[in-house]
Amino acid sequence: MPVIVETVNPLPASTTVEAIGTGSALRSIDVFSAVTGRVTEVAFVAGQMVAQDDVLLRLDNQAETLAVQLAEVEVRRARQLLDRYKKAAPTGGIPASEVDAARTDLDRVQIQLDQARVAAADRVIRAPFPGTVGMPLVDPGDRVSSATLITTLDDRSEILVSFNVPEIHAGRIAPSMPITLTAWSLPGQDFTGAIESAGSRLDPESRSLAVRARVRNDDDLLRPGMSFGVRFKVPGHPYPAVNEVAVMWGKGGAYVWRINADNTAEKIDVTIIRRDGPRVLIDGPVAKGDRIVIEGVQSLRPGALVKIVPSKRVSG
Repeated sequence: MPVIVETVNPLPASTTVEAIGTGSALRSIDVFSAVTGRVTEVAFVAGQMVAQDDVLLRLDNQAETLAVQLAEVEVRRARQLLDRYKKAAPTGGIPASEVDAARTDLDRVQIQLDQARVAAADRVIRAPFPGTVGMPLVDPGDRVSSATLITTLDDRSEILVSFNVPEIHAGRIAPSMPITLTAWSLPGQDFTGAIESAGSRLDPESRSLAVRARVRNDDDLLRPGMSFGVRFKVPGHPYPAVNEVAVMWGKGGAYVWRINADNTAEKIDVTIIRRDGPRVLIDGPVAKGDRIVIEGVQSLRPGALVKIVPSKRVSG
């Protein structure tokens, strides 16, 4: 009798995992001053996008500017003295020890100049990376110290989403695994990202693994601190996948018809694992490459000789 067959190919029985996550900025800092001083200029407004090294705040720097100028004078003096000693040394007018002392003195005042420039640079607070600044928490005329919070700075170009995965799925988490996120504050919008990293150990109380994902934020819709619904699939054990029309039902449960090498039909009892669209994942003595009947099953009997025909409708 004519039948149409389909070759079995295993498919992984993937599982959809859902979790609740919390977002954070790719980079996020609280901005403080390295030194104490009086604010002379606040160079930003709340929510402003800044580039790396943009000025955020200036402190009074009169003493530091004078210190730099004085150090520059000392460097010029020491260099001129060393140049004179070098010219006079070949004639024997200046001993070598004096030349060495002058060279050491130049090195010393050069270091003092560098220190003065560092101190002057500390009077200007700059953005260490591009991002969005928060509200300014100081005003011109305020006196700040290293403990005074000036503002916040967040790089929101990407959002990191942290969530926990149950222990049963921990061993199947891998970097670059795609995920889908839904922000509770933005209903109807899905965002795609990928798992970036996972913890090295399980939490002994919750029996879960800490996982972190990364999602692009090109439209700047997402904010640090947002809550997210996270969905992703983890691969499972591979099972034979057959067309749903190949699965028959009898008193003993589900079964399929396999065509052996001698073109005889054999009834194979199977267990349904799950459906995946038009495919059904089954468990039973079915292997990759087996020929499973998808049309012409109604008249089959165990051991019946069949003729495999091209994929078209056959009479039952």
